Amino acid sequence: MAQATLLFGIGAAKAGTTWLYRYLAAHPEVRLPAVKELHYFDTVETGKFDRQVTRMMRERKRRKDRLPTGDARLDKRLQREVWAYTGWLNVIREGQNDAGYLAYLNHGAEAARVVGDITPAYATLSEASLSRMAGLAPMTRFVFLMRDPLDRLWSNIRMAATRKGGDLAVTAGTLLDKVLGGDDQTMAARCNYAGTLARLNAAVDPARVFTAFYETLFQPDTLARLCGFLGIAERPANTEARVLAGEDLTMTEAQRARAMAWLAPQYDAVRGHMGALPQRWTDNMEALA
Repeated sequence: MAQATLLFGIGAAKAGTTWLYRYLAAHPEVRLPAVKELHYFDTVETGKFDRQVTRMMRERKRRKDRLPTGDARLDKRLQREVWAYTGWLNVIREGQNDAGYLAYLNHGAEAARVVGDITPAYATLSEASLSRMAGLAPMTRFVFLMRDPLDRLWSNIRMAATRKGGDLAVTAGTLLDKVLGGDDQTMAARCNYAGTLARLNAAVDPARVFTAFYETLFQPDTLARLCGFLGIAERPANTEARVLAGEDLTMTEAQRARAMAWLAPQYDAVRGHMGALPQRWTDNMEALA
């Protein structure tokens, strides 16, 4: 049997990647690890494998500590994730290990047409890393999802603020100030669709890249295009379920105005790359006028 296509889901964060992971993981022609975000290539760039090992050990422990739950189905899923983290730890403890990475993705995937790694942080990778990923297997594919820049940023901030605790509005406001003021380069980089698109275009054959909008991801025609792009059979999906929905919090008008002014180049860049934009995007762009 021909070697499976290697799929990289590279982001964007808070733009539907978890829903995409679950949709593809349930597909009989796709094999994805129980660990959704492997963070392999961003760790290769930084060289901080010890920190990544610590993080993955923490995630494994969180799942071990929940067992048993009394729910047989949940217990089975948690145990599968514990095994997946254990296997992945064996790979990354060796540092950069492309052969181990590929073996991990292909383990138990004999009948799969697609194997893959969906890690939103890959959207911030360098051109050199994206180019190396493109050459890692005979057939590689990249999927990059984009959500309205303002909605994506605010969703990311609300998630981070919820994790920090305290007054949600105050914490979210502080985090937004840091991003807009240049003091949070990590979150700012995840807002930079223009940079991701430029690096992808320079590093990867456009025929190997699928770009789509979160706002239209759940439509049958988008899923049909995605399945065709990956070479797998089209399958229906649950398009009603919300995945990892954050705490509700509305931006103030002042916050919205500042954020939109800062994000204006992203709207322009994506419109130049994609042409027509979803209604949500154009509504926000009109507010800039």
